Amino acid sequence: MGDYAQIKQKIVDIAKKEYHMGMVNMFEGNISVRGKDRFLITPSQVDKDSMTPEMIVEVDPQGNVLNDTGCKASSELMMHLEIYRLRPDVNAVVHNHSMYATAFAMNHMPIKTDCLSEINQFLGEVPVVPYGTPGTSRIYEHFAEIISDRFALLLANHGLVTFAPDLEHAFSFAEAVEKVAQQIFISRLLGTPVPIDEAEIQFFKAYSEKARQSVIAAATGA
Repeated sequence: MGDYAQIKQKIVDIAKKEYHMGMVNMFEGNISVRGKDRFLITPSQVDKDSMTPEMIVEVDPQGNVLNDTGCKASSELMMHLEIYRLRPDVNAVVHNHSMYATAFAMNHMPIKTDCLSEINQFLGEVPVVPYGTPGTSRIYEHFAEIISDRFALLLANHGLVTFAPDLEHAFSFAEAVEKVAQQIFISRLLGTPVPIDEAEIQFFKAYSEKARQSVIAAATGA
């Protein structure tokens, strides 16, 4: 995954971008990256606008801290490590509480629609993981049942988590899910959204499935 100093800077840059886009507040949300021999994750309770690369915490696969930054690792560290354990193709995880995606999570409503080509072409359905207490193992105890080949999950009554072979795509998925959630919400306010032809939807879904499998295979060498 490259030089750790560069990775830490990318993590900080995206954390700040999320903050300025309103996808997180000052202290919520977390980002991590899988390195060659360790994982890098944002610190707990640090203002996103004041975060620096030196604050990024390094941990081993069991969550033991490997560097002394004066900061604690994010309280969601073990959730990130569980995603990496379940998905060898994943090298970056982004968790936030973006407005519209989180509203869907609060209502236990998956983000899906047959009225928009983009979500079916690139992401497929974004399902809701059953509620689990944040910061505990309960939040990810159902991941194995639902994570499959997806790149985004809604955490019931909590927020959104996206993951990908690299940090740029993990953030891009988070941004895309939030945009789609907004579009679905607004379209329903305007009236009854008109679905795309069923054959076209099935084409997009098949394309999405093939694309996700291709990404996973490329990342794992399968």
